[in-house]
Formats: sequence, C-alpha cells, structure tokens
Amino acid sequence: MPTLPRLQDLPPKWARFCLGIGSFAAQELGRAFSPATCVVACSGGADSTALLLVSALLCRKDGGRIMAAHLDHGLREESSQDAVFVAELCDLLHIQLVSERQDVGALARQRGIGLEEAGRLARYALLERVRQDTGSELILLAHQLNDLAEDQLLRLMRGAGWPALGGMVGHDASRRLLRPLLLTPRTTLEDFLRICGHRWRVDASNFELATTRNRVRHELLPVLMRENPSYLDAAARLWRQARMDESHWDVEVAATLAHLPEPKAGQDILLPARALADAPAALRLRIYKAVLESLGAGQPLSDSLFRLDELWRQNALGKTLRFPGDKEAWLSSRGIVMRVIDRKKECG
Repeated sequence: MPTLPRLQDLPPKWARFCLGIGSFAAQELGRAFSPATCVVACSGGADSTALLLVSALLCRKDGGRIMAAHLDHGLREESSQDAVFVAELCDLLHIQLVSERQDVGALARQRGIGLEEAGRLARYALLERVRQDTGSELILLAHQLNDLAEDQLLRLMRGAGWPALGGMVGHDASRRLLRPLLLTPRTTLEDFLRICGHRWRVDASNFELATTRNRVRHELLPVLMRENPSYLDAAARLWRQARMDESHWDVEVAATLAHLPEPKAGQDILLPARALADAPAALRLRIYKAVLESLGAGQPLSDSLFRLDELWRQNALGKTLRFPGDKEAWLSSRGIVMRVIDRKKECG
C-alpha cells in the first residue's frame, strides 16, 4: 500500500480536487477544517478512505491535525478484516486511530430499534467520545453526493417538507459534524483513490435489498440517473437552494420570535394575533414549527402545521390541535397558545 503523497506530487487535476474540497468546506459550509484538529470517521470504504487521505493532505498543508475512528459493528464475518485494513492504513499514514468493536445487534435488540439505526447511534457515540477525549474541534464524515441524492429521495418518501427535502446538512455546528465531500460524486472519490494507488474495502451488506436505503441506492436512484444523466447535479442544486432558503427563513423566524415575550420554563407560549396576521403563510408555518420544537422532543408533522394554519385563517377560536411530544396549540382571541400538556392534570 502506498504512503501519503504530498499535495504538490499529485497530478494538477487531483491537487485542485483536494483544494476544492477544502474551499467547499470553508466557503459553502462555513467551516474550514484543514487548520483544525479533526476526528475522521473511517470505515475502510472508498468514501471514508478518500476523506482520510484528502483531510490528511490538507491538514498537513495548513497546520491542522487529524485522527481516525473506526467502529466494527460485529454484524459480518469479514468486519474484523475491515478493522485490520483501517489500522494498517492509519499506521502507514502515521495517523492516530481509535478502533472499537461493539455488538450492534445486541444494542438493536436492547433498544427495540433496527440494525441500521443502532449502528448509526453507536458510530456517532464513539465519534463524539473520541472528539471529547482528544479535544478535537470537528468530526469529519464521508457522506458524498450519491449519499445526498439517496437521502433526498428517502426524505421525499417519508413526506418531509421544505427545506428538509434538500437533504442532510453539510455542517452541524451543535454536534461539531462536517461533511466536506457532500457535493462530490462517489465515482470521483474512487478515481482519486486509484490515482493515489490506494485500495478500499467493500461492505457486502450495502448490496442487500432488504433495507429501504439499499433499494433506493441500487434500484430507484439508477433509474433516475438513466432518465436524467445529470441527476446528481440536480441533487446538488436542490441542496444549495434548500440551504439558502433555510438561512433566509431562519433569520425571518428569529426576528419574529425576538419580539415575543420571553416565556419562563413550563409556561405557555403565546403567538400574538397581530404578529401572525402580519406574517405570510410561509413564515407562519415556520414559526409554528420553531415554537413547537422549542417545547421539547416530538417533531411536528407538516399536515398538522397546515391544519393549524387553516384553523387560524378560519378564526376557529377555542379549537385545539395536538402534536407529538404531548404538545398542543389552542386558538384564542389573543392568538395561538402553545403548551406542553400536563398528563397528570388531564387524568385528574
């Protein structure tokens, strides 16, 4: 296995490719990673192997530092070989590695959730623990453009609204997550690894059609790409449009909520009639969603938000509407009152 080349030793096209990844993170995602201390999630697959190489090259250039984290889910006989591959790669590149094995199947049974969800929870828990233990600033994830297109389709199938339909975020500041490869196609990453002379591991479970994600990947997305060879470009444009709209509406919602009285913990929240009357429907719906989410766990569904706005426009005073997480909205002459339901009082 070859060692890590210097950026200047790469063919010009691929040196520009690496620099472009850094520019995308800094400019479009708003978070440069090359001068930072980062934990790179590395499974040994093509995407994460490419991310490890690119981030190592850029951090070497800009003074940052990376380490890798690998989780063996214990679900496949060959998973231990993936762990060995990642360990050998990190040893060759002189990158510190934290590698663990967990019984994800047992975790899924214990929590009553699917294997995919259990694996995701276990991975993110490990990554955050490594980040904290090492004092790292960021966790780098290897989601790329094909993953983004799949995520958009899955969100559409689940009935997500806008701008969530644009797909996963590139930078989650609250969880210190960054996805520098998000607008890079999978084929480009594989080409980069071939140029660098690096192999990668293939997870056979990614080809099993028992999971919805794999069916989207191997059946639905290829059909769309045959119908429109530029489908991945369209997915990237959709993501960019969603992020711009999200930024705009976040500012609008924050400006509206800033004028509302600051509620104390456990108190009802009043959305005054005047503020709602002056707001367009697109803003009202986002205000409802933001306030309901501020009351605690439980995601308000789009249909319920549309129904609430319909009741508001009909001036249906006295009506109440329930939302997930034991929340409700009550229409009064003063506006819409949102609160958490006290189940003990309800039950007498």
